[in-house]
This record gives sequence, C-alpha cells and structure tokens, in this order.
Amino acid sequence: MKKSSTTRYAIAAVAAAMILPLAACGGSGASADGVTELSVWSGFTENDGKVVQKIADEFNKSQKKVKVTIEQNPWNVINDKMLSAISAGNGPDVVTYQPDGAKGYIQQGAFVSTDDFYSDSKNETDTYRDNVVKDAEVDGKHYGVPMGHAPYSIYFNKAIFDKAGITEDSYPKTWDELAELAQKLTVDENGDGNPEQYGIALADKDAGYLPTFLQLAGTDLVVDGKANLASKDSTEALTWIRDNFYTKKSSPTNLSLVDGQSLFVSGKAAMFWIGPWIVNTAKSKGIETGTFEAPKGSKEQVTQAASNYWYATSQIDGDKAKTDAAYAWMRYFNSKKNQIMWAVDANYPPNRTDITENDLSDNTFVAQISPYMDNTQVMLGSVPTGFSDIQSELNTLDPKISASSGDISEMLKASNDKIQGYLEQ
Repeated sequence: MKKSSTTRYAIAAVAAAMILPLAACGGSGASADGVTELSVWSGFTENDGKVVQKIADEFNKSQKKVKVTIEQNPWNVINDKMLSAISAGNGPDVVTYQPDGAKGYIQQGAFVSTDDFYSDSKNETDTYRDNVVKDAEVDGKHYGVPMGHAPYSIYFNKAIFDKAGITEDSYPKTWDELAELAQKLTVDENGDGNPEQYGIALADKDAGYLPTFLQLAGTDLVVDGKANLASKDSTEALTWIRDNFYTKKSSPTNLSLVDGQSLFVSGKAAMFWIGPWIVNTAKSKGIETGTFEAPKGSKEQVTQAASNYWYATSQIDGDKAKTDAAYAWMRYFNSKKNQIMWAVDANYPPNRTDITENDLSDNTFVAQISPYMDNTQVMLGSVPTGFSDIQSELNTLDPKISASSGDISEMLKASNDKIQGYLEQ
C-alpha cells in the first residue's frame, strides 16, 4: 500500500497543455445500447483490490445503465502513465489517489471538482467523516470522494509485550510514556551499542512522520502558506524526538518503512508505527500483533493516515452521462452495506459515521481501529504545492536529524529555505 514517490510535478508541467483542453470536451459517454462505460483505475492490488473488484461486480449486476471496469496497477505505474493517458482520452474516468499528491493534478486540470456530488442529498455525504472530507478539499472546493483510509497506530509484538508483562492498562497514553516503554523494551545484551531488539521502529526516512511530529506539538510544516520548519516549536519538537528515541537507540536511524517492517516481522522491534496492513504481513511471518492508538503529543493527539480518494478526471468533465456514472459508482461504493463489506473484508475503517461496532462484529480488529480515524491528518496536508520536491527534502533531512547531536537549528533553516522556495515556484 505504500506509495511510490515520483517527480509527478515535472511530468504535469509538460502535459498541462494537453490536459487542460479536455475539460471542455463535452459529449456523451453513453454507448449505442445506452450503457455508460466507466473506466476506474485503482492502485489496490492485494486483498483490498479483490474487495474493490467484488463491489464493482455487484454494482454492474445491480443496474443496467453503467458498467464499471476496474484496472488495477501498482501506484508507480499509475503515476507514470496517468497524465499521458488522460491527455490522449484513454485514461481513467475515475482514479484512486492520495490527497496531498492529488493537488498537482488538480492544479493542472486533470482532476475536476466533485462539489455537485456533495450537494446532492441522495449521496448521503452527511454520513461521511468530517475530517476525511475536509482533507480532500482544495481552496474551499470538493475534489476527492472518500475511498480507503487507514490510520497509522502503534503495532506491537504480543509475545514481547507478554514477556515484559505489559497489559492494556499500561499502554502508553502520551509520547513521553511511549518513549519510556521503547527504552524499556530495547535490549543490547553485549552493550556494543547495536541492540538485538529495538523498542520501536520509527522510520526516519519516511517523510510523513516529520510533519506528524510537528502536529503533535501543535504546529505544522507549513503555516499560513509559509514554511515553518525552522520555528522554535518545530525545532523543540524534532529535537525531543531525536533525544528520546534515536539518541537512546530505542529506534535505529536511517530507517525506511520497508526496513522498519523487516525489523518488526523478524521480531527485532517490539513496536512499529504503521498502518493496518502490517497485521497480515506479520502473521505470515509468525508474529502475532496487537495495537493501540498513537498517543498524545505535548499539545495534540494526531496520527497520519494512508488516505485515498476517488477522483473524477477531466475525461468526464462536461459529459453528463459519464459524470452521472462516476457519481453512481462513488455512491454505491460508500453505501452503508458496501462500507461494512469494505471494513470487514479489507481491514479499512468505514468512511461513514453511521456504522456501529455491532455492524463490524465480524472484524473486531477494524472495529478497534475505526475510532483512531478521528485524530488522523494526511501526510503532507498543509503543503499546497511542490509535494514531490518537499517530500524528497524531508526524506533526506529526517535521517540527518536522527543521527545528529547538539543544535539542529541551522540544519532546519537550510531545509526550511528549500521548502519555501518550492512553495514559491
């Protein structure tokens, strides 16, 4: 599920002239037999992809006006070919995509507003999670319609917790307590400074973690349109993370999400901050997991989410038949019945707030993590533009912070200047 980072803004700049005229194409998407063909691209290629296909099959059987065809590709393939395909008119009518990366496509006219979807009461958007809806808004307009959202939380190795006598009553409620527990569970048997067991795997090469650390302290990467990485609050927050996890070696440094997953599923990390897909991966390696919500920071309780939305592309703009078909598909996917199926079978919290714990009784795990969605924020949600460049800068910066000692102010200022430059491009 982890997305590939690409230079999609550079691609978008080249393709912009081809894409923008598509918005005014108009016409009718209905075929001669009155059936509207709807092309839907999805990056969900594992069990979650099978559930998407099942819902699509049932949608096609439920009515005779629209036929949805799901094309499943890895995320990097979607990134590489989507703009050129849309410009040629043979791309997706609807695509699943993450909201921070979608901003570039919106600016180039490849994704179009779904305000009409939200204004139609039959779509039941009043049942959608408010914070999830807001995360897909750009300049006060709706674009994304909720698809799949997975809150990150702290997953733990049950065998390690049981051996250490850690029970539910003692799960950390704050990051101070989490740091203490991570230190307790770090084992360096020969004292060589290279633990045989780390207390936690915090992937410092993952750009999404750094903004969340700032949000926990009540600030963010971008505030009022300006880069905020060099502020006093940001400096203090990132110094605290370094001093309480990496300096104490309760988490290794220079760690990617893939590296962190390998540590966790091999039993060499007691905890891992990640999304719910880790459960099945760990189980396949003989690791039984438990989870608790990412704890409260010094100011806020925040965790990141792996978020995807349905986006309507410029291929359907001005085409009533295609637009109606796209909205019918989005409405069907987010119906109460199908959201229960999505949650139970794919391990994603439902997008709707009217689904109860009892509705999810066949999957107690997803019932547990669903409330965690109340405190989620998307990875680089405060970033209005330059997503890929900023993500790349953070991926470079964060390992430098975790491996540093002393004052990090100059390091943060240098990165802050780069990020501000990307915002102004």
